[in-house]
Amino acid sequence: MEFLTTIFGNLTTGVIRLAVTVGILAAVYFFIVKPVLHTTEKSVENVNKSFENSFNAPTPAPTVNTKAIEAQTKAIEAKVNKTIEDVNRQVQTEVRRSFHASKVGGSPEKLLHCIQRAHQNVHRIERCTQRY
Repeated sequence: MEFLTTIFGNLTTGVIRLAVTVGILAAVYFFIVKPVLHTTEKSVENVNKSFENSFNAPTPAPTVNTKAIEAQTKAIEAKVNKTIEDVNRQVQTEVRRSFHASKVGGSPEKLLHCIQRAHQNVHRIERCTQRY
């Protein structure tokens, strides 16, 4: 008799454990997995619709004031050109000073050759002026 009680006890304990496990898995599916899948499916459908509509929809006319943009662009171009002119003047001034200094105590031919090899690189020209 004890043998049957042990078998039925173990059997009912196993069945209860199995039922609890299945219940937990079902709850996880219904409360976590299914809502996530449903939300993901809606999101993918919305993205697909938006993607399809983007090819079918006409492009809207620009609402930006083009005159204002052109004026800003011209102002920026003017500032850049002025900066380039200032840099060119500074480089020319430095080259003249270097030629003058090289005539006094150095070799103007070497300085000229070095500047020609610099290919308008400001840093190289500066090194040339310091060396010669």
